[in-house]
Amino acid sequence: MQHKLSQPVAALIVIVMIAAATASVSMINDKQTQEPLSTNEPATSMPTAPSSPRQTASPFKDGIYGSDGQYSTPGGSESIGITVTLKDGVIEDINLEQYATGGDTQIYQRKFASRYKESVVGKSIDEVKLTRVAGSSLTSNGFNDALESIKRDAAI
Repeated sequence: MQHKLSQPVAALIVIVMIAAATASVSMINDKQTQEPLSTNEPATSMPTAPSSPRQTASPFKDGIYGSDGQYSTPGGSESIGITVTLKDGVIEDINLEQYATGGDTQIYQRKFASRYKESVVGKSIDEVKLTRVAGSSLTSNGFNDALESIKRDAAI
């Protein structure tokens, strides 16, 4: 007994076979372009452009710098101090001195002190400008003021 395939089934089989053949040819071509041909000749390389010179020197002197920054709060004028260690214009370390005089300011400076380093250490001093850290936005103003003073002191 012979079975006859319907036209739609036969067409589907042909389409699947064509797709499989196309995929096989594509994989073979990909493999050939990835593997170099084996020859007895020594490998040669194309000339390349000379590597670009090292990034220009930092416009800041390496060292440890300190400054106090001033800022205004609803309770009056406040300040905060920072000490920055610079190397090639990058902040390697930073420490903060809290000079808060009022209750709320003490709370905000403590919050700021607990989280500011992650936004500063390892970054170029030119990139750092803090806005709100751990819910404290005004303390950031004092920090930025002190950092600007340090940038002026460290400038070459």
